Amino acid sequence: MVYQLYRLQKDRWKMIDFVECGMAMQDFLMILFEICLVLELILLLVRITCFSGKKKIVTAVAVFAVSFMFMGVLMNDHRYCLGESFYQPMLQGYPFSVLMTVVIGLLLYLCWAIRSERRRYHHSLSYWSVNEAVNDVPCGVCFSDPLGRIVLCNTKMQELSRIMTGSYLQDYEALRKAMSGEPESEGLCRLSKDSNVFYFPDGSVWMFQEYGLQEPDCAGYLQTVAVNVSEIYYNGEKIRANNEKLEILNHKLEEMYEKIGDKIREQETLVMKMQVHDNFGRSLLSIRRILERKEDPDKMDKQLSVLKHLVYILTGSAVESMEEVYEDTIRHAEELGISVQISGNFPMHPSYRLLTDRAIRECVTNCARHAHGSTVWVKIDKNADEYTVQITNDGEVPDKNAEEGGGLSALRKAAESGKCRMQVSFSPEFCLILKMPLTERMGFDGTDTDSRRSEDHAEVF
Repeated sequence: MVYQLYRLQKDRWKMIDFVECGMAMQDFLMILFEICLVLELILLLVRITCFSGKKKIVTAVAVFAVSFMFMGVLMNDHRYCLGESFYQPMLQGYPFSVLMTVVIGLLLYLCWAIRSERRRYHHSLSYWSVNEAVNDVPCGVCFSDPLGRIVLCNTKMQELSRIMTGSYLQDYEALRKAMSGEPESEGLCRLSKDSNVFYFPDGSVWMFQEYGLQEPDCAGYLQTVAVNVSEIYYNGEKIRANNEKLEILNHKLEEMYEKIGDKIREQETLVMKMQVHDNFGRSLLSIRRILERKEDPDKMDKQLSVLKHLVYILTGSAVESMEEVYEDTIRHAEELGISVQISGNFPMHPSYRLLTDRAIRECVTNCARHAHGSTVWVKIDKNADEYTVQITNDGEVPDKNAEEGGGLSALRKAAESGKCRMQVSFSPEFCLILKMPLTERMGFDGTDTDSRRSEDHAEVF
């Protein structure tokens, strides 16, 4: 009996419709359906913003429209139950349990659909994800179509454009004019006319570069990138300042080396002259003693030979050791890693030979110290009136403002003192030319002046 009553009550519960159920049950069902409407609206917005496709968007709109209409039917029956005679029931014959099952099923479906759309959004590439990714990059990025309209522009590019043009970027032509013309903002300046590098008021340095997209579907589209090169710029300025300091220091060191070299040569020359002077005085005293005592003539010849050698040294024409002088010059050049290539014959006059050797030594030293070369070419020509000695090297081309140092200046003085001419050119390459006249070193009777001078010294003693 109890079981039969339970079955009757259960069948009655199944058959009861929305109008016949209690107000609390009606309110509960309508609240659930309102939640469904809110979820349907959220689902529609998610599918629109995530570009899920037209089919899914149309489906969400249809479900929302049907649910909204059904909600109106529920509101109509609910007001009928409240005793408003103007409304007539529309859900008679529809069991409440079926309606509750449909609403709960719709609620579960909407929750699952929203969750699926969110998961798909986070695991797929969309327009918004691209926009977010571009906004996160530290550089400025802008894409424009062939008509100059902005397709995509991240936050950093908008900030830079606002500083350059005074407003946020809406047309690419405004940014292009700002990059090609003079900036309008105070504190903004172009660092180079040949490149789009700008110094901004906040102390940052940005370089703008424009690229044309190569894909067939993107023909005519432009990509503009702004890169922060502040660190590179300031490091470059520090390096440039350090290089200027090093250049000044190197110039001072070179001057000091030149002065040291000149000083050493002067000291060596002074020591040599003092030594020759002492030897010269001792020889004269010895000759005087021999003459006074009328000693063996062999001793006289020996002292005259020594005195003649000293005279040659003082006049710069030590003929006896000339071959050894050239061998020493070649050996000195090889120690510096320089190969001396000589074409032509050396002058016959001892003073010219010594001047030529001195010029070769000076050019070898300059080639190793300044030009960093490996070969020195010496070309000697004898004309009817003069000797011409041309010296060049294979080293680096001298600077435009190169000048003669202490060594070349001393060589010029020595050449001019011997009635010779010296020419030095630094462009297009280093070249030293010595011109030594033949007539200046010859006597009127055709004999060599140096030989006559040495004979005169011999006759005096």
